[in-house]
Amino acid sequence: MINRESSLVQQAHVASPVSRTMAVMYLLVHYDVALRITIFYFAKEELNCRFVPVFPEAFEPVRVPFQKGLGQRFQQPPGTGIDLGFFELDDLSKPSPGEDVFPLVISAETCMLPHSSDEHVDDPTQSTSAHMQITQAILEKNGNSFQAKVIRQILWVDGVRYELREIYGIGSSAAAEGFDDSDPGKECVICMTEPKDTAVLPCRHM
Repeated sequence: MINRESSLVQQAHVASPVSRTMAVMYLLVHYDVALRITIFYFAKEELNCRFVPVFPEAFEPVRVPFQKGLGQRFQQPPGTGIDLGFFELDDLSKPSPGEDVFPLVISAETCMLPHSSDEHVDDPTQSTSAHMQITQAILEKNGNSFQAKVIRQILWVDGVRYELREIYGIGSSAAAEGFDDSDPGKECVICMTEPKDTAVLPCRHM
């Protein structure tokens, strides 16, 4: 799987042939089945786990196959980066309100048949995979690079959508960083209104 804490995403900048600064993605993958990873920028979730880029002229999604294994490193293929200078920093650092558009979407989908190496996605809105993990993130400026911050993760299993939420632990809770009512990642998973400060097992909520 793509881990939201340590496996995700590091940005690096490389010079393009037309002297623009491009951003490429790096991440760490742990999977026990063969899979394909697809990177989207500014993509909107549609029905049945479809994602549609709202700026198709800025970036063409690329799908990269992986064999099963732990600790595999994903690097966006050369020449497939995106010019983040095309966007305002405010647009990169938050989802689009009311439209459910995230600056960064990473799709990891299981696949049973072998695929060739790096392939462009002819129709990025289509998905035939039974199992998918979707990671939706924002990009925060960090010096000369951008750091991804995961906002939401989704599992699609046999056509059913599951949204992942943390239940135990307080490592990323409000106690460490200060509670922000506008941050959905810091809500209590049980009552959905208070910051996480305690883990109890078992409890009546379960």
